[in-house]
Amino acid sequence: MVLVDARGWLLLQERDEDAPVNPDEWSLVGGGVEDGETDAEAAVRELAEETEVTGVDLTHVDNVRYFCDDCGEDHDLALYLALTDLTDDDVVCHEGRQIVFVDPRTIHTLRWGRNLVHGLPRVLGHPTYVERFGRAEPHAFGCVLLVDAEGRILLQERDEHAPIDPDKWGLSGGHLEPGEDPESGAYREVEEETGVRLASGTLHHFETFEVFHPTYGSIDQVHLFVGRVELTDDDIDCREGRQIVFVEPDRARRLDLTMTGVLAVPAFLDSDAYRSLAGR
Repeated sequence: MVLVDARGWLLLQERDEDAPVNPDEWSLVGGGVEDGETDAEAAVRELAEETEVTGVDLTHVDNVRYFCDDCGEDHDLALYLALTDLTDDDVVCHEGRQIVFVDPRTIHTLRWGRNLVHGLPRVLGHPTYVERFGRAEPHAFGCVLLVDAEGRILLQERDEHAPIDPDKWGLSGGHLEPGEDPESGAYREVEEETGVRLASGTLHHFETFEVFHPTYGSIDQVHLFVGRVELTDDDIDCREGRQIVFVEPDRARRLDLTMTGVLAVPAFLDSDAYRSLAGR
């Protein structure tokens, strides 16, 4: 669950080194649903157990499935939201290093966990939150995942100079130019970043993801295009980041991915579109 204070900041937990999942990462407050409990009952119980906060009116936001890189399996997440007048002084931390209200625009400076990537766009874009705190103007991106003959996917290791998610692994792609069609932008970005000019018809739209980028404070539209290529690493000219290489699927899931990568990579690898392109 996500509690929101009067500033629009979000109550988050910094997990410690002993946490069984996502140690040393910033995460949503919550935990497992016990046998016989509803999701809502578990949310109330977990909130009280971890923070001693009771009596808040939780609104169900969404149910989400996401890949946990630590345990190597999917988690089902029931997400709840509450607007409050609480402060850090009202919260008792019973689990992790600290549980405090965090400015969502600073989350990129923290070691964030994957459940935040799935939860933040849904919370910050929820009508309850938007009505009180507004919503920043979104940006648009065109991104690409290419599949080679061995079923590997092309990923970019970003460097320390990247304005979004530095030092993480992500997709080729970037900002769309004003008025640019997402598909045209995807072809342009691949060529600019790798030197590869893809033939028309290579790319197909897979999905458009909503990604919260703390750097901008906005929930942005990321248009993902996918395609099969007969290329190897030797054909790729890395013009941005540390390296752009084809990566085995199992390794790709467990890399330190960008926020877009966290949403896009497992979703694509689990899809019929990937199986078709990879011949599996």
